[in-house]
Amino acid sequence: KNPIPATFPGRVDHAILKDYDVFINPSLSEVLCTTTAEALAMGKFVIIPVHPSNTFFMQFPNCLAYRNKFEFSSNLHWALSHDPAPLSLVERQIFTWEAASERLVQASAITRLEARDRQLLGNIKLDERIAWFHNEIGKGAMGDTLRRLLGVGLIFNEANSDIGKK
Repeated sequence: KNPIPATFPGRVDHAILKDYDVFINPSLSEVLCTTTAEALAMGKFVIIPVHPSNTFFMQFPNCLAYRNKFEFSSNLHWALSHDPAPLSLVERQIFTWEAASERLVQASAITRLEARDRQLLGNIKLDERIAWFHNEIGKGAMGDTLRRLLGVGLIFNEANSDIGKK
């Protein structure tokens, strides 16, 4: 029943977190898990729930997955009393943009048969409309407003202010 000696610094640049060895991400709803990937790439332990969105991370020795509060507690205790394993060259390669892009292409590729079925079902037009909408909603000041509402950075205003400075 003792509180965990933890600090929750809020939004910070991950580069200043180099003195920390353990990252906990208990989320069952985060789809991209970028923070988990960054922590692993920085050579930290990550403690995450066993969940389909976390399957990719299970291949790394510094990933400590849990199914219940007892496994979580055990993993936390272990991580706090051990040093994370250094990343191998193969593991480092997995975290590069090239490897991520390769995984994206593989995941998004469809067969000719799937393409034909989508065309027969009329999904090609729907795909085009969704892509157009996604592209349009992210443009300009409207895109910045949407990103501000979602808590992410600006693009349009930053780009305009940079142009004005030159």
